[in-house]
Amino acid sequence: MNTYKAVLLSILLALLLMSSGKVFSECDHEHHQEHTPLEATELTHDDSLFHLSAEWTNHRGETLTLADFSGHPMIITMIYGNCETACPILVHDAHRTERALPEHLQAQVKVLVVSFDEQRDTPDALASYADQRDLDQDHWHFLHGEAADIRTLASLLGIRYRANQDGSFDHSNVVAVLDGNGQIAHRTEGLVRPVDAAVAALRQQTQKP
Repeated sequence: MNTYKAVLLSILLALLLMSSGKVFSECDHEHHQEHTPLEATELTHDDSLFHLSAEWTNHRGETLTLADFSGHPMIITMIYGNCETACPILVHDAHRTERALPEHLQAQVKVLVVSFDEQRDTPDALASYADQRDLDQDHWHFLHGEAADIRTLASLLGIRYRANQDGSFDHSNVVAVLDGNGQIAHRTEGLVRPVDAAVAALRQQTQKP
């Protein structure tokens, strides 16, 4: 009887591993086999991100601070370049949000994509990333920063992340809208979510109705 139970358990474990392997194989790539989303933290939305003094370098090699975007509504998300699971979807969600605006309002909006990976996502690497996705546009900024500044920005956006030993990151999936004063006007958590609420928040911040 014990032998029978051991054989049955082995078969069940083998089937479970085969099933898991099938699921994980759908998102396999060089560095990361599985994306573990981290729940975003709650925020009061009272603080302006323009108070941060950190300097960032965009994918065009320009040095800037968040306050340089004062007066412009923004779409902002955080990713890492080697991700091939959630991060490309987050970038696409930011792009969907932008493109859902009337064309005459799109030019008023800045789109910021900030990397968790300060070691590998250099400005040159981010330039290649933007170019590959046809997003090297004047109002798009892929940002490289120092580790402490990345952590501070993520905290203010309510985004949690952690580095894994294989070079991947587990992180919250968030696309946020900031108003022209640098305060959070809306946050969307998750992937491939409807963009209506984010677009409505952006429309409230743009200069034309």
